[in-house]
Amino acid sequence: MKNNKKHILFFSTVLLVTACSNESVDEEINETGDVTGEAIAIENSDSDTSTSENEEGKTTVHLIASEEEWSLNEDLSFDAWVYNNTLPGEEIRVQEGEEVEIKLTNDLPVPTALHLHGIPLDHEMDGVPGITQNVVMPGDSFTYEFTADAPGTYWYHSHQDGATQVEKGLYGPLVIETENDQKYDIDEVLVLDDYSSMMEDMEDHGNMEDRGNMEGVEDHGNMEGMMDHESHGAVEEMTHDEMMAHMYDTMLINGKASPEIERVEVQEGDAVKLRFVNAGLFTQVIQIPDHNFKVTHYDGQKVNEPETLSNTSVTLGAAERVDIEIEANNPGAYGVEIFADTNKDNLHTVLPFVYEEYTEEELATKEAEAEFDTLSYGKPAESLNLEEVTKEFDMVLDSEDGGETFTINNKKMDTETAEGHEVYEVEEGDVVKMTIANETEVDHPMHLHGHFFQVISRNGEEVSGSPIIMETLNVREGEEYEIIFEADNPGNWLFHCHEFHHASNGMVSEIKYEGFEPSFTPDPNAPNKPE
Repeated sequence: MKNNKKHILFFSTVLLVTACSNESVDEEINETGDVTGEAIAIENSDSDTSTSENEEGKTTVHLIASEEEWSLNEDLSFDAWVYNNTLPGEEIRVQEGEEVEIKLTNDLPVPTALHLHGIPLDHEMDGVPGITQNVVMPGDSFTYEFTADAPGTYWYHSHQDGATQVEKGLYGPLVIETENDQKYDIDEVLVLDDYSSMMEDMEDHGNMEDRGNMEGVEDHGNMEGMMDHESHGAVEEMTHDEMMAHMYDTMLINGKASPEIERVEVQEGDAVKLRFVNAGLFTQVIQIPDHNFKVTHYDGQKVNEPETLSNTSVTLGAAERVDIEIEANNPGAYGVEIFADTNKDNLHTVLPFVYEEYTEEELATKEAEAEFDTLSYGKPAESLNLEEVTKEFDMVLDSEDGGETFTINNKKMDTETAEGHEVYEVEEGDVVKMTIANETEVDHPMHLHGHFFQVISRNGEEVSGSPIIMETLNVREGEEYEIIFEADNPGNWLFHCHEFHHASNGMVSEIKYEGFEPSFTPDPNAPNKPE
């Protein structure tokens, strides 16, 4: 096993630089001026930001990114960065085949961009600064356009300095429906997130506007200064995972922490669909007590002939989605337990799942007896197969220094220059096989932009159930997966870890199509940070 020990100073430096980003980016803005779009008048925060305009065959959504104080519960609030004054951002729900425009206006003090996670868009609409566009500067706007031709559960989030911006609240759900979808009495999106109250303490502790270099970090406001002397030695030897577990202490569902989490209220006989989106950093476990259910979709893509489950936990990696259909046939008051599998003590909450006549009852929970396994679930169906493969690549996930940086094939992206990373070259029409091996001690949810892929095997065991079609795959410690995908969307596409700290510390690669000439040229003066 590799040594993943690292000192507290590095991790606190990352977080302090994150917290200080307002000041450093403001300096860049003053130097560079406007980069993208035309300056426009910004609506103030108390104006009506209701956003959707619908006409036959087309939906236009207006998203304003701004800073707002957000209450998690009676005891917790923070200065969030949000879309349209709410956390998560408003649900965008459109119909298959519609033309969709999402007009992003930046009312933040920093540059931003919008990535429509999981939807295979045209290259210039992918929202990755320095790769597909320049950042949207404060006061500017950018319009993202696409055809909603891939039904499913997705989400949207910033792809500029994600370790800061998504963590502060720049995310929201997006659903593409089809006329052939089953009709449900209850159809709700539940966005899971993990929050660190310690981040607010750090921002308050150190007057970070006056710092931003290593000397300032060493002298003021770092995590060591917030620990008592007795615990300092133990903290100094924490691994990356242990430090994350220490800092992240509050589970959120749709932007609220217990006891403010809104209940799912049902009636006996209801057809219920819950769409879970993991917008956080940790791998989450979902336990549904005393009800039969089916897992109908992974990352919005259908499971073939899903089977009925009960007392089975479902694991959801960062950025992954899972749709669950529940039979509401056991009246009572229940608590769906949701917790981080490596940090249950700190990140644990309960989603109230309550029949309407039991709203005053205490919630019943139950520990699952089995774990859900995608490899054998559902029934086989026609799909891509290894005989069609035209190119093969390896993707080795590692850390050259025990956790300060993360690599792919011993290479890492410099997110200031978008250089130095592993590049996989393909041709349109290729069927590409990739073998992904995790040689670190932490999970890596690997997300491929612009494409879906199919999981072929895990640790040498082939998929025996339904085809597993995804675009984000959580590769756990010591695991090895084989995946294949069709190169059918020309462009330059990131394939990166969606634990944002890992990406910002190097774990980013790129799929490049031979002969592709992007219409976009990065502005060397733009403060693009494409992780």
